[in-house]
Amino acid sequence: MIRLLKYENLSQFKEEITGYLEQDEVVNNLPLGVLKSAEKTPLLMAVVRKDEEIGWAILQTHPDKIIFSKAASFLPDELRLIAEQMHHEFESIPGLIGDRKLIVELSGHLSKLRGVTATVEMNQGIYKLEKVKRKIGSNGKLRTLKEQEHGLVKEWVYQFCLDVNLPITIDEADTKADELIQKGRLWGWEIEGEIVSMANASRPTERNINVNFVYTPIEYRKKGFASDCVAALSQMMLHQGYQTTSLYTDLSNPTSNKIYQEIGYEWVADSVVMALGE
Repeated sequence: MIRLLKYENLSQFKEEITGYLEQDEVVNNLPLGVLKSAEKTPLLMAVVRKDEEIGWAILQTHPDKIIFSKAASFLPDELRLIAEQMHHEFESIPGLIGDRKLIVELSGHLSKLRGVTATVEMNQGIYKLEKVKRKIGSNGKLRTLKEQEHGLVKEWVYQFCLDVNLPITIDEADTKADELIQKGRLWGWEIEGEIVSMANASRPTERNINVNFVYTPIEYRKKGFASDCVAALSQMMLHQGYQTTSLYTDLSNPTSNKIYQEIGYEWVADSVVMALGE
């Protein structure tokens, strides 16, 4: 039996779903990390129960996308039933993030039910690292980016989002830059006093932390700076006690995927970002 259950109470949802998500902290880093840091009630909280067992966790904190955890095994008819229940229970379904095969199939059902178009915005790979394999360059150093670099971070955040085909406004980039700097986990790779690349450590869980906002401006690319930055940050996180670091890659960019694998990241799952709209 498939049942979709919505939650209104954040504390209850955390209590009932955290253990399920922690069974795979790497693949579930996005929903687990977002949930752990949530202070106000998300836009949407729900689970899919299969034969009374939790089979899928659903969370939405951003107006554009609903996050799906790692899922149990669902048959095609069960996915159709989940789509029908979502259609009736969820007022808005703007887009979905989760396991590629399941989300693409689920989006197909939802697009028919809602009379909208399902579009792939990004095919992603989820990678994890347990040991850094790359020798980190000795001519640079990793350091936190401070408020005095706000202008630089704002521009790089803006350009990063353009590069990954998820554009934001310059005002949104300004807000995100402030958020990243204030959290104190945004790092830059410095060469002779100049920041040439950046990476952020985000969504810490008990044993895993995610690396994101990896960006190097065009004039500094193909010099190994991004690799050094990510390798040094990943190593630092392991030294701090995390068993793994993880990251999402855009599978349409073979260069970045190759770089991460050379550092020591190994593919563990495929994800997709889907949009549901006119």
